[in-house]
Amino acid sequence: VETGPCNEHCNEHCGELIRMLLRGACVRTPLVCTRAASSSGCCFASVSAKSRSCSSVCVLPRARTSLRSGCEVSRNLVARAQPPSGEGLGDAEEIGSGKVSRTIPVFPLGVVPVPFAEVPLHIFEARYRVLFSTLLYGEDDIEEGLADASSEFAGSKEFGMCYVDKEGNIASVGSLLEIEKHQLLEDGRIFVQNKAVKRFTVSEVIEQNPILLCKVDFIEDDLEVDESGEVQELAKEVVELFQKSLALGSNLENKQEPPKPEQLTSLPPTELSYWLASLFPQDPQEQQLLLQIESAEGRLERLKEIFEATYNYHLARNSIKSAFG
Repeated sequence: VETGPCNEHCNEHCGELIRMLLRGACVRTPLVCTRAASSSGCCFASVSAKSRSCSSVCVLPRARTSLRSGCEVSRNLVARAQPPSGEGLGDAEEIGSGKVSRTIPVFPLGVVPVPFAEVPLHIFEARYRVLFSTLLYGEDDIEEGLADASSEFAGSKEFGMCYVDKEGNIASVGSLLEIEKHQLLEDGRIFVQNKAVKRFTVSEVIEQNPILLCKVDFIEDDLEVDESGEVQELAKEVVELFQKSLALGSNLENKQEPPKPEQLTSLPPTELSYWLASLFPQDPQEQQLLLQIESAEGRLERLKEIFEATYNYHLARNSIKSAFG
C-alpha cells in the first residue's frame, strides 16, 4: 500500500519548519519502561505522576503482517472476516470502565494515525480493494462485484489503522479513520482521503487473514482539561519552546525563520498536542509513543521534553559555532 500522509493544518512552511527542528536535533529524553504484560501485549512506563507514556511501542503479540499481495479477488474475503455471531460492527458495547468497545477491520501501515490528521491512501492490493469497496458500498462508482453488501461494515466508511514497523510488529494503539473522499481509477485502484477521529486500544485479535479484524476499546479524550489553567499554561510553555527552537535553529542554518503556523495559538491544548505530534513523520516511533500517552497533559509534557532537548542541542551547536567560528 502506498500512502502520502499529511495534516489538514499543515502549510507549505511546515516542512521547512520540521526539517529545521529535526535535523539532528531531536534528542530523546531517556524514559524508564516498566513492562506489564496484558492480554493485548501493551506495556506502559511511568514517566511522572501526570504523564503515562511508553519507551517502546505497544505491540500485538499474535498479530504480525507481511503486507504481501496476491490475494484472490473475491468478495468472500470480506465475508470470511465477519465478527462472531452477535458481535456486529455497528453494535457498540460499553465495558466496565465506561469505555466503548467495537469490532472493526484494522488496516496496518507504516504510518501513525494521529487524531485530527488527514491520511490519504492508495489502495491497490486485492484484499484491501475488497475491503474498501465494501466500506464504500452504496457509492455510485464502486465495483459491486467486489463489495459485500451483507457485511456488517458495508457502507460504514470507517476502519481502524495501526502503525506497523519494518519487522511487521503491529502497534496495539491506533485510531479510527473515517473516509471523507475517494476516487476509483479505471484499473480498479482506489484513492481514499481519510481523517483520524479517535484513538483505540486493541483488546482482542479476532481474525488475521485475509484482513485484520479486531475488537477495540475506544479512548475518549477528556476535553474538559482544555479549560484547565494548568494545562493551558503548559501548552503555552510548549509553544514557546517550539518557537525558540525554531528561531535558534533557523539562525544556525543562516535561514530566515519560517512564518509561525497559526495553529500554535488557535488550537486548544488537546488538539494542539495532536497537531504537534503529527509534525514528526520522519520519526514514527516517537509519534506512536505520543499516541500511546492517554492524556493531553501527558503528551504536552513529553513534547516539552522533546523541545527542551532540541533547544539545548541548538544552544550547544551555537556555542561550538561561536567558539570555532
